Amino acid sequence: STGLPTNPSQGDVMQARWGTHGDHPIIVLAPSSVRDSFDITVKAFNFSERYRTPVIVLSDEVVAHTRETVVLPDPDEIEVLDRIRPSMPPEWYIPYEDTSSGVPAMGIFGDGYRYHVTGLIHDIRGFPTARTDEVEPFMKRLFRKINQSFHDIQIVNRFMTEDAELIVIAYGSVARSARRAVLDAREKGVKAGLLHRVTLYPFPRRDVVATIRDARVVLVPEMNMGQISREVKRVNEGMSRVATLNRIDGCMITPQEIYERLIKEA
Repeated sequence: STGLPTNPSQGDVMQARWGTHGDHPIIVLAPSSVRDSFDITVKAFNFSERYRTPVIVLSDEVVAHTRETVVLPDPDEIEVLDRIRPSMPPEWYIPYEDTSSGVPAMGIFGDGYRYHVTGLIHDIRGFPTARTDEVEPFMKRLFRKINQSFHDIQIVNRFMTEDAELIVIAYGSVARSARRAVLDAREKGVKAGLLHRVTLYPFPRRDVVATIRDARVVLVPEMNMGQISREVKRVNEGMSRVATLNRIDGCMITPQEIYERLIKEA
């Protein structure tokens, strides 16, 4: 089943974060434009190589079918990161060795560096294990390599948030509608602002809290029944009133809808 194919929706946010076996972090990025899609895809590959982890580019139908002029950078200007390579002889190589960064060196097939691949929790050589003294360090390493680089992974754009009393938190194509709505609300004297989240996970708790701390109302528009709004409510802790604007009929959330809600909340 494909649900509502080729129609706007943002129903897979929680699936991207939690739709996996095992307790481990993941990186999820949401583009909002064609150029954004290009830049974020490059970022995704770089993050995947740097942290040796899956990265999901979570687009939506509006972005996927958007046609707009794009100016791409010269190939020489694009940062391309490579994975950490083994520096020791093949016979000394330990494929899942714990390091200070939590990211082990990764050999290339054919270079003589042997490693074993399994879908189970494994030891530092890649073989399945159920030993408690090996399982716990393995799991902690998976979290540590992401947590230590949390701020490098965060991509968050702020728009008119400095004096905002109403903050819109949006992602994907909805962030485009939200930006227009914020501009229109400002013209009516409403102090609105936008926190445009590109990195959905790991969730940028500190950035969200710092932005909404002085806001009276936080509005989270989503093309689902409220998935990121749950995260916002979790970190809000009563600082602001969190309102939601949800659309699940296969149509995009328009700037007018967000604007009208901002005027109502003002």
